[in-house]
Amino acid sequence: MADELGTPARPSARSYDAPTTPMPLYRPPAEAVAAPAPAPPPPSSGNRARVLWTVFAALVTVAAVVFAFSAFSADEPVREVAVLPAADSAPSAPAPARSPLTLPAPPVRRALATYPGPGTPTAGLVDDRRSGIVYAAFAAPWRRVEPDPFQFRQRAGQAVIASAPIPGADPGTPKTAAQWRALTARAARWTVARYQPDEATFQWTASQRTRHGTGWLLGYRVAWESGGKRRTAEAVVALMKTRGKPAMLFASVPDSRKELRKDLNVLLETLRPR
Repeated sequence: MADELGTPARPSARSYDAPTTPMPLYRPPAEAVAAPAPAPPPPSSGNRARVLWTVFAALVTVAAVVFAFSAFSADEPVREVAVLPAADSAPSAPAPARSPLTLPAPPVRRALATYPGPGTPTAGLVDDRRSGIVYAAFAAPWRRVEPDPFQFRQRAGQAVIASAPIPGADPGTPKTAAQWRALTARAARWTVARYQPDEATFQWTASQRTRHGTGWLLGYRVAWESGGKRRTAEAVVALMKTRGKPAMLFASVPDSRKELRKDLNVLLETLRPR
């Protein structure tokens, strides 16, 4: 059959399914054709507003802090702060010295008070050979404890009795009562600075020669506040001439152990050079 132009008609093609398995779809390797990364979704209008508000608030806060710091620092004078070096490093400058403790001049003469009570029974004598003195040893509640930095020490709670050569360099042997009194006052100041409360007030209670040998004894009282209560302690410091440096005997009894104050009188009675 021919069409309208006289061209013979071609036989029509009939479609049908292939009797074999369809050819699999070819996919190019990933390295050959890289799929583009999906673009992040545009932020919604609500999220964009929150981000902008957070940034604005942070900037306002920083500006306020800078302004406040500048205002206060302008009114406050610059202060120098001393920085102490670490224990394992060499100091770059000497540390500031503490103000020396000053005590009033002791009285020329004042006898030590005789304290009431029987006192503690004695348990022999302390023979402090290095210091060169002998004095009473007491029974319980006194007990012998580690003497450092002294040569011998007895303790009963916060009460203490101790002896040693006078601390520091050898001052020589005083020649007059005034020299003995002044040197004993230096020793008393040493005991106050190390064994009495920092905030305590001070008062001399005795100033007299030692009963035996050559030396001087000073007594003092310290008072301080603790837990809203007034506390006190009675103390004595005695120096005595020996073959070497003057020997020092120190004793302190707080008001919580008033029954031991009588022992201060016994120390004065028994103290003598070896």
